[in-house]
Amino acid sequence: MYEKYYFRKHLVVLVVAIALEMVLATTLTMIHAPPPPVVVKDDFGREVTISKPPERIISIAPSITEILFALGLGDKVVGVTMFCNYPPEVLKRVSEGKITIIGGYTTPSLEKIVELNPDLVIGHNLLSPDFISKLEEANIPIIIVETAKSLEGIYEDIELIGKACWADEAAKELIERIREKISLFQDYIKDVKKVDVVHICWVEPIYIAGSGTYIHDIIERAGGRNAFADKTGWAVVSKEELVEKDPPYIIVPYKHGQTLVYEGVKKMKDEGLIHGEILSVDPDIISRPGPRVTILYETLVKLLHPEMWSKVVVVEELTAPESVGIGEAITIFVKVKNPGELDGEKVVEIMVNGIRFSKRVVLKAGESRIVDFLVPASSTGTYTISAGTKSVKCKVTQSIITLISGLTTKIETIETSLHDVRGGIEDIKSRVVDSSKIVEECRDSISSLYTISMISLALSIISIILMIIVLITIRGEYRSKGKET
Repeated sequence: MYEKYYFRKHLVVLVVAIALEMVLATTLTMIHAPPPPVVVKDDFGREVTISKPPERIISIAPSITEILFALGLGDKVVGVTMFCNYPPEVLKRVSEGKITIIGGYTTPSLEKIVELNPDLVIGHNLLSPDFISKLEEANIPIIIVETAKSLEGIYEDIELIGKACWADEAAKELIERIREKISLFQDYIKDVKKVDVVHICWVEPIYIAGSGTYIHDIIERAGGRNAFADKTGWAVVSKEELVEKDPPYIIVPYKHGQTLVYEGVKKMKDEGLIHGEILSVDPDIISRPGPRVTILYETLVKLLHPEMWSKVVVVEELTAPESVGIGEAITIFVKVKNPGELDGEKVVEIMVNGIRFSKRVVLKAGESRIVDFLVPASSTGTYTISAGTKSVKCKVTQSIITLISGLTTKIETIETSLHDVRGGIEDIKSRVVDSSKIVEECRDSISSLYTISMISLALSIISIILMIIVLITIRGEYRSKGKET
């Protein structure tokens, strides 16, 4: 019995051990098993299988090179065309021997590409079918990216390249960044009046961007109206057709040393054939449907609607004191950022109780700066201050200084009134004194009149007495004479 128990016990342990070993082996197999290959359908409808993340990539277009570097894959790029010059890291890696020039945009060297032993080649729709076939015969995976015909087409190219390079998440993030930057400006110009525009990309013959091109789409999104929307693709137009359209804005590629198109258009304007304003744009930016489409879009907004472009700022912070006294100034600080990729003058606006205040400041691309405003507090109450999406409140009250100032003013008013009263009293006193003098003079005059009256009375009495004496004397004499007679 003991032997059976011993056997069973060890059998259970053995089974458990085998089970654990199988689970561990399965887990390790899952961990170390290579991920399944990626299968992409390129813009030619070809299904291309990419068995592992490519470590050696060749780009046969400047726009493709810019997308690869924007996806963070620059260290995996081993070959580019002679026209691939952005970002600056490309030329740096070329000078260091880490990237090889494989030829031109439409004339790449098959031999150089094969020598570089790439895991993936990314080409464009202008490559010859024979060239593509030879790369396939050499067992070199190649995907074809067709020149985008719209902004959405650019997103699709980024998504395709990201998937082929096993960088789906990086592609999604890049697309989202581009969408956000463009939508920021679109919100400001959605209600602007559109202006007629033509993009001339070559002269003799005159090539223009018609509908079905990404330039057409960008113009329309930037508040413009393509004057040659009735043409399809990159079309040739006659000089007479351009003269007939005579749009107010003419976009031309221009860069130092690359003046052919600009000079050809300017000559037509100098001759009076066309009259529109010539807007020059870096040819590398306007000709490459890639990540720098954000710069192209912002450039067109700035050129066509500068007054709206200047208002595109992000308010990062807004501060103001919680309270101030009436009659004082409210000091408001606004931290703003230029969210775009172009330098220039921006308008910073705030609203205080519905009243707009603004200042102009020059901001570099991505630069933040604090702008201050001084707004007088003319009445008591709660002031609402807003800028962008930020809002704060400031309470305006009667300050101690204001109260003291008001009290001082009242005291001064009372003192002035008292001074006037004192003046009135002094005047009355003066008048009373003058009246007393008159009374005294009257008294003196009355006294004099009384004396004179008494003298006159005395004289009258004396005169009467004298008259009586005279009459008595005359009567006595008369009687004496009568007796003698």
